[in-house]
Amino acid sequence: MLGGYHTEYSSMKLGFYLFSEYINMFVASAVMATLYFGGYHLPFISGLNLPHNLIAMIGVAALFIKIFLFMFFFMWVRWTIPRFRYDQLMNLGWKILIPLSILNLLITGLVILLVK
Repeated sequence: MLGGYHTEYSSMKLGFYLFSEYINMFVASAVMATLYFGGYHLPFISGLNLPHNLIAMIGVAALFIKIFLFMFFFMWVRWTIPRFRYDQLMNLGWKILIPLSILNLLITGLVILLVK
């Protein structure tokens, strides 16, 4: 049994490949933190009457803390849950997720129809 991309890539190629995965993780965390978790905003920070420069620095620190919390979560999930085989992913998608999505569409349509 071979090691997959570990066999194909070696030294700097593998390093760039892994580096690109971590860059992707950072960008995805930044997008999630910005769009869904308030970005650099902290609740009740404007009521403290702090200088604007300090509020800006606290906001940037809050954004990076949110980004690193998401990165920690990504790494935690990635390192603790074992990888699925390709056939297991196909079974999950075709036999479970697609029927669930169709059921979700039907229930959503029914709720919209009954609410109006």
